[in-house]
Amino acid sequence: MNRALLPLLLLPLLGSAPAPDPARLEIALAGLRSTNGDVRLCIWHSPKRFPDGKCEGEGQQIIVRAAAQVAVSVPLAPGDYAVSLLHDENGNGKLDKNLLGIPKEGVGFSQNPKLAFGPPSYAATRFDVTGDTVETIKLKYFL
Repeated sequence: MNRALLPLLLLPLLGSAPAPDPARLEIALAGLRSTNGDVRLCIWHSPKRFPDGKCEGEGQQIIVRAAAQVAVSVPLAPGDYAVSLLHDENGNGKLDKNLLGIPKEGVGFSQNPKLAFGPPSYAATRFDVTGDTVETIKLKYFL
């Protein structure tokens, strides 16, 4: 190899910055009415399919046992995120609803938006992660 070309080949490496360290997102839950079952959290990075509760292909799902105190910490790249969660008290892996479609189990969302008819939008629940972030989510039980 021609030694004169070596500095030219190394030039692109000089301008590249190292990848940023991931930030930590800590999610703390408040208002869990029992320690039965699991808590299913979904961390969304896009409004696409938000919040279908399945979290398949569009978000990162985390399942933890329900407890008196629940906190989850995950590394994330900087960006916009939203969190939806379900207190799956009977452990069947889905949100149970009554005949009118009202959830029988607890639900929660980042930014704790008011819940009336249907789930909130991604825009109402999104938050920025630019460094270590704490998001406290208050669960809502309708029945």
